[in-house]
Amino acid sequence: MSASTAPSRLRWVELPDAPRTAIEATLGAPVAAEVPQTGGFSPGLASRLRLVDGRRVFVKAINSERNTHAPVLYRREASVMAALPGAVPAPALRHTYDDGDWVALVLDDIDGRHASEPWNSTDLRRVLSALTDLAHRLTPSPAKVPDVRDDLADNYRSWRRLADDHDTAGLDPWVAEHLSQLVDLEAGWTYAAEGDTLLHADLRADNILLTPDTVAIIDWPYAVHGAPWLDLLLLLVSVAATTPLDPEPLWTGHPLGRAADPNGATAVLAAVAGDFTYCSRQPAPRNLPHLRRHQQQKAAAALSWLRNRTSRVATSSSTILPPGKP
Repeated sequence: MSASTAPSRLRWVELPDAPRTAIEATLGAPVAAEVPQTGGFSPGLASRLRLVDGRRVFVKAINSERNTHAPVLYRREASVMAALPGAVPAPALRHTYDDGDWVALVLDDIDGRHASEPWNSTDLRRVLSALTDLAHRLTPSPAKVPDVRDDLADNYRSWRRLADDHDTAGLDPWVAEHLSQLVDLEAGWTYAAEGDTLLHADLRADNILLTPDTVAIIDWPYAVHGAPWLDLLLLLVSVAATTPLDPEPLWTGHPLGRAADPNGATAVLAAVAGDFTYCSRQPAPRNLPHLRRHQQQKAAAALSWLRNRTSRVATSSSTILPPGKP
């Protein structure tokens, strides 16, 4: 299953008058046509707009009533987009609108397509190759963003949360058997994730646009800084969630994966698996009815990869790989 559009996604004409008027005034022309985008989970506006003078832009907008946390994330994204070097393949930020309630970003409209799902080898090869150059260009981070170890500190202690809550009903039998070891394993993720690379932190097919010459990375609201290989690991979990493949050879065959400490990468993978597992067991958030199913698929993919990685080095049927450092 690919990311599905929330049924309540806004259209341009449904945006309040104040942001619509301000955006058109900034652009210097009224909107003539709209093509709403279908990927992702945001209940806000996400549309390609054609102006009466023929120019095209992409506009995304949200307020806290539609999603409590999204305005803060959009403000983070705006600061990231403004700081990205021109050589980074991403849409240029043209304008922002922020009245304290509604936040909108006006960006260049990239004439591209999303990567296919299930992924095909051509698209995947292009994207994996692009990640090497992206990590190089974004180290050190050109934007002031949170440290991944702070931003995901609560998310990446989910095995601990499940264990403390004795919330094991319905868990995968392998997880239930190894829960205490998974708690120990995820604790090593902070050591492993340290770094000064600007990371997208939410790479998946609908956040990538492919043109004949470019792999463009879009939608940066979760940007953080950390280890340069983190985006590769998160992308491979997303790929494996929709495509029947083993991510391990792709990981070990990639320059970023080869450069990562193996035990540290396993600790981060454990933390990712725990986060998706925990989140997928929660009630669906308002306006995001498809999110939990998406998280279930990513949890299954991350757990499968984690189980295969740890089984290669397990010393017994009940022992899995410890973190690289305490």
